[in-house]
Amino acid sequence: MKRSALLAFATLIASGTAFAANLKPVKPIDGYKCVAIDAPENVQMDFQHPIPMKDVPDDAAPAFAPAPIILAVKETPEIRNGYIKSMNFAFRPGWVPTKWIRPYSEVHPGMLCAPYVMTDGKLGFKFTKE
Repeated sequence: MKRSALLAFATLIASGTAFAANLKPVKPIDGYKCVAIDAPENVQMDFQHPIPMKDVPDDAAPAFAPAPIILAVKETPEIRNGYIKSMNFAFRPGWVPTKWIRPYSEVHPGMLCAPYVMTDGKLGFKFTKE
């Protein structure tokens, strides 16, 4: 890669990181809580077969995205067919297998998590210590 292209790429990455660092939680998402994926490392690092997020709670349905490590679910989660209903960062509803889902506090003891709308209008989370 030419030096000028490398410098432009590095600048783009740095500006993206700075922008992301400026995101702030704006509004809590009432009626939702955090859960976390708690899977063995070999499952989480399997980029050929990531834990899926699907449009419908069905093993045969294709995934539209990999599931994020932290999910926002309703206080009383909707669980169907071995899947829990959540949403991606653009608030698109999706279903994630319950096999690896645990309460956030079990996976991250001493920490609290709350789903929030962020300054960019997307789903995010506010983290605090107990």
